[in-house]
Amino acid sequence: MAEAARPPRSSGDPDIQGRFFQYLMLERAVHSQGVPYEMVDENIWRHKLAVEQEALLARWKIQRAEYEERLLAQNQFLSHFSHHLIQLMNDPAELMADTPIRSEHFELLDLLMSETPDRERILGLMANMAWLCDGLVRYMNNPKHKLTRRDVTFTDHRLVFHYLGMEPLQRILPWLMFQHWSMGREEGLGLRLRKLWRFARQQSDAAAALARRLGQPPQQARILALMHCLDMVLLLQVGAREFFRMKSSWLTQARDEGAKAVHDAVLPLQLPGKPLVQLLKLHLGWGEKLLAHWQLGELALYRSIVRLNRSEPDPMSRLVIQSRAIAIHHSLLKRRLASPEELNQWLAHHHLSRHSQWKSD
Repeated sequence: MAEAARPPRSSGDPDIQGRFFQYLMLERAVHSQGVPYEMVDENIWRHKLAVEQEALLARWKIQRAEYEERLLAQNQFLSHFSHHLIQLMNDPAELMADTPIRSEHFELLDLLMSETPDRERILGLMANMAWLCDGLVRYMNNPKHKLTRRDVTFTDHRLVFHYLGMEPLQRILPWLMFQHWSMGREEGLGLRLRKLWRFARQQSDAAAALARRLGQPPQQARILALMHCLDMVLLLQVGAREFFRMKSSWLTQARDEGAKAVHDAVLPLQLPGKPLVQLLKLHLGWGEKLLAHWQLGELALYRSIVRLNRSEPDPMSRLVIQSRAIAIHHSLLKRRLASPEELNQWLAHHHLSRHSQWKSD
């Protein structure tokens, strides 16, 4: 959905969401490759002979020209990547290529959103998701969960399914699926994914807590909150894949053509955050496009996502949007990336007070 469809910010309203996106997409800084060119020391310059001055100036000009050539090549590469990424993110076929996201995952989430889920259908869908079955068994065999079961170890996901009951499964399974979606196979995603997981967990917990207070189904709120974070997952997955694919192509071509300046300029580059932040601010609803591409429009999950992306005033969409505001508030406040006054203004804009009272049980 286009940004224009969202409520406009007043001139005095800080861009809290934009500041959060910048924090989320910030990767570890790449070490500088040294000074761009050798600076001329005026004290030494005065005492140089004319011939030495001329040689020093010529060397300085060469170094500066090389630096500017590398900088130009870097800017051209990043600009090409940014435009290429915008085109790819609007193509549903590219969104699902080389990602672990499949249509049956959304069918399972749709079942888990129901107040009376069909247990046999859920087990039937899980039978084709070995990673989810294994994840559920690992979850139950985690030492902190085994203490309450006298150290009993599970080996079959069906035993876990029946042992836990439906309400805990509606809380655990969507989170395991979100983790699977965002498993990064590309370099440079580790820190970003950890921040994204932490944020998605906070938003889903806040949404469930808000739903309980407002008399809405918490399992539906939790799933929609995770789906609200799906756009970030897709952007990181596709962005990283295309960045390193394009980087490899440019480096190969530079070696073949003997373009050393281009090769040296592109080699140290890592996945940039700026084009990712710009795309996130547009809020284009890639998850919704993915479900529409798979012709899943009959699912209640899809209809809920459409209402959420259009910021419709139904109670569930409103509380999911509020849960994102709470999670952003928590992230920026803890890392001191915005002042308490700005964050209080941000909460007031979403008709919220102190977020601590909404903390999940």
